Amino acid sequence: MTDKIKQRILAKKIITVCNPDFPTPQMVEFIGGTGFDVVFIDCEHSSTDFKLVDELTRAARVANMGSVVRPWTNDPGLINRYLSCGAGGVQVPHVHTPADATAIIEGLRRWGDGNHEDKILLVMVESQSAIDNLPAFLKMKEIDAYYFGQNDLAESMGFKGQRKHPKVQATVEDAIKRVADAGRIAGMNVQEDLEAVTHFMHLGLRWINVHQKQFMARGAKAFLQAIHGG
Repeated sequence: MTDKIKQRILAKKIITVCNPDFPTPQMVEFIGGTGFDVVFIDCEHSSTDFKLVDELTRAARVANMGSVVRPWTNDPGLINRYLSCGAGGVQVPHVHTPADATAIIEGLRRWGDGNHEDKILLVMVESQSAIDNLPAFLKMKEIDAYYFGQNDLAESMGFKGQRKHPKVQATVEDAIKRVADAGRIAGMNVQEDLEAVTHFMHLGLRWINVHQKQFMARGAKAFLQAIHGG
């Protein structure tokens, strides 16, 4: 791509991200054609391997779309390997302390020929420790976005499987506001709560991740209901 895709994406008021739950290069190109800004490639909770990541990121570039990979760990060597597969950025899990974030940033600096700054870096804020360290994270200019993982956060707060618990939601909403107030980018997967997007946008959410399967499920249900009635 001729332009700096990172700058183009991050400059947008709202950044739309799609998780292709059934990833193929053809599907990534289709998603790009619908107008999404970024494709999210999950390598933490899926069987996606390095070869497929290479193909998916290439398809994203063809579709003039960004690509962000989530590795299964925050190891800098693993992160850099995904960047070498063509990923436009990484969404790093298990970032609980400033020391974790610093190690990731230092690892990125060792990648490539000094062009690591062209890559998007999201850190996942998905534990009570990460929430407590959010003020320190917000001072790290190398971090492009702060992505809130509601499920893991709920577990760390003692509410495993209860991401909608009022205390969890209050923590997430407050954190999104703090990121927005600092002039930084807050991100989150809205899961199946597509109607909640407007609410979170009002709080300051800018990096909005949705699952492809949610659109498929809704469309299928509407179609079958129209046929079978009821």
